[in-house]
Amino acid sequence: MRWKLISVVAVLMLNACSVSEDMIANKELYCSEIYKGIRAVGRVATEVTTGIAIPDACDTIDEIVAEENADATDKSDSES
Repeated sequence: MRWKLISVVAVLMLNACSVSEDMIANKELYCSEIYKGIRAVGRVATEVTTGIAIPDACDTIDEIVAEENADATDKSDSES
């Protein structure tokens, strides 16, 4: 029972982490096939043991960059 509680706390802490500027700047390294594979194994293991799905950080980085680009485009359009 103690192991399950520790796992749940760890997963909640991981979900609280945000994507940093360094991760965005080093996306090529962080999202390489090796790291993506390692993180995929960890996400599957977490989901199987706890039932909580964790999104892929690379997908999150892509979403953040797309939102930033859309915001920058909206601001430049409104200034014209």
